[in-house]
Amino acid sequence: MPTRNQHFVPRVYLKAWETKVETKKEPQKQFSGVYYFEKGDTIGEGATRDTILWKPHLYTISFRQLYLSKKCPLVYSFFVDEIFNSMRTNSPRPVYGKLGYSLIKTKRSVHKHLCDIDSWDFYYDDGTAARKKALLNRFNDMRCYLLEDSFNVVFENNWESILQTFIDEVKHAPPIPGLGLDRKITEKAAKDMMGFFFMMLCRSPQFDAMGVYTWMNDILKQTFSGVKETEEMMDAVWFTELYGMFYKGDGGFYHTVLAKAVEDCQFILFEAYPDAGSFITSDNPAFQHISHVEKNNMNGYYFPISPNHMLFIAKGSGPVNIVGYRMANSDLVKKLNQIIALHSIEKIVSTEKERTKIM
Repeated sequence: MPTRNQHFVPRVYLKAWETKVETKKEPQKQFSGVYYFEKGDTIGEGATRDTILWKPHLYTISFRQLYLSKKCPLVYSFFVDEIFNSMRTNSPRPVYGKLGYSLIKTKRSVHKHLCDIDSWDFYYDDGTAARKKALLNRFNDMRCYLLEDSFNVVFENNWESILQTFIDEVKHAPPIPGLGLDRKITEKAAKDMMGFFFMMLCRSPQFDAMGVYTWMNDILKQTFSGVKETEEMMDAVWFTELYGMFYKGDGGFYHTVLAKAVEDCQFILFEAYPDAGSFITSDNPAFQHISHVEKNNMNGYYFPISPNHMLFIAKGSGPVNIVGYRMANSDLVKKLNQIIALHSIEKIVSTEKERTKIM
């Protein structure tokens, strides 16, 4: 069932942080949820996974964005079906379109002429004119939830299996002789995790495609005076990228960087010691961290995958399924949590109620 409340941090991902929590207003009432902290909060607020880290219609494509259709043919086909069905089931009487000498009465004709719909005239089947403005207003209110649905089908439904398989394989694989704490896991487990990481990177409202989006946004702002125009164009670029992630086998940011990462990057799985505290996550859980001033080189991609585990992805020399496995003491857990919090947008998420226990 399509929903307007679309989570940019999947609820199934947040499930690992779920525990018994309470709100500040009703501390005596515990329920299953997570603690979240706004910037500067010292005490977390309890919330269910359903109620946080979403935006209305974040991935929804409206009919007004039909200009996406050339690069997103499934979206175009969706609106062809919706327009045709709306016309032919119109109450109280079915309608058809007319563009010049072309009658638009079949799904095939709708497909051919949809991009010119503002120039159509509309008629009832008996030939009398129908109200064009009312029909166009109805069509412009149509929405396509293909991207939101695809996140569920392609990625989210598989996350718990991907997570458990990856952790189990790393923990149970014997250390590779001569390679210290590195372990070899199956290529599938490694590629599945890498694919999920880059999906999380691309779906975030913070996604910048290595600075390309910022550059494009600056150019558009210089070209167009309206903020709304610029935002709509940037949404179109983002939606096209997400569509390509699901429905194109190559090209675009996701497939290009994923192929490169599989060749050139290596995972390090950090596991917190039992008494070392827990990892946090945030409203921007998959990110790149670059610092030129840190004493130790902590530059790379970060992805907390559970309160006990944090993935670090950096340039490596071996195949992607050679994974470093490190235990993290309390100082390292807090250090990594500080980096995670640094890259959050507004909120961090934890199993702990008090910030002092995690930072």
